[in-house]
Amino acid sequence: MTLEVERVGAGDREGLAARLESGERPLLIVGGAAHWRAVSNWTPPYLERLLGSVELDYKVSSGNAHPDFRQTELKSMFARNRGSLGELLRKLSTGPEADRARFLFTGDEQFLLRRRDGVTTINPLLEPLLLDVELPELFSEQQLYTVWSWFSGRGVRTWLHYDNNGCHNLNAQITGHKQCWLYAPEELPRLHPFLLGGPNPAHNCSQIDVERPQPEFVADLRAARCWHAELAAGDLLFIPAWWFHTFTHHGEFNSNVNFWWKPRQAPWNLVAARQALLDVAARASFADRAHAAPILRTLDAAACGLSEPTPALA
Repeated sequence: MTLEVERVGAGDREGLAARLESGERPLLIVGGAAHWRAVSNWTPPYLERLLGSVELDYKVSSGNAHPDFRQTELKSMFARNRGSLGELLRKLSTGPEADRARFLFTGDEQFLLRRRDGVTTINPLLEPLLLDVELPELFSEQQLYTVWSWFSGRGVRTWLHYDNNGCHNLNAQITGHKQCWLYAPEELPRLHPFLLGGPNPAHNCSQIDVERPQPEFVADLRAARCWHAELAAGDLLFIPAWWFHTFTHHGEFNSNVNFWWKPRQAPWNLVAARQALLDVAARASFADRAHAAPILRTLDAAACGLSEPTPALA
């Protein structure tokens, strides 16, 4: 079952802030960022003039999926290239669509801004980008956690995953056009994440290739209730903490800015509980102990509502 994400205007700021803080459902704020300078400025030529010489890493896929979980080796799943932003922009905006979809830049490689323990750090290499955007007045600046920029061409698919930082997310579509599919935390048992104790460390990602669902997962994916949203330039998509989501990038050149912030009251649900287990295992370094792998898989499968690890994940 697929439902459309509710579309609202940006006028009732206090009402919107309250709805976002509750984190009950995703929300599309139409034109919420339309007045930002970035919406009119961020073309590849403009960005190349502004920051074209900046050296950075960016994601590389054998196809359009990021991460590239259609590969069998971790180094291929999480492959990176390095070059100037100008070079990357040309790869994203020229040439065949299949080639442009192979590349993606996100805040994994270079954040814009982050706030930890009351201290705000701005990335000096990308700081000029912040002059073209605004901090949405829908949450307190004190709650801000991280700000990322994204650049991509047509055809990219971000793999189905949840953000493991426990933050709400406001995704600002700057240029281009995207579609997003979202799944509430209670759908965790149907979404089959990569389990603890297995070979894939991306435990916040689903095993399911939503573009080419594996036969063993088709029934669960179809049974999971899904929300769909379509973003145009200037729109804001609210993704509540712990919700799974996957995007397709349809614009000739897509750019986004993501704002993550910590809810005043941390939500508690299946995904939050499962992530707590992952965090404890990481702090205790259990994942580095080979003899612990079967126990970790069993515990994680139980946390995910699975009777036992699926053969593909074991």
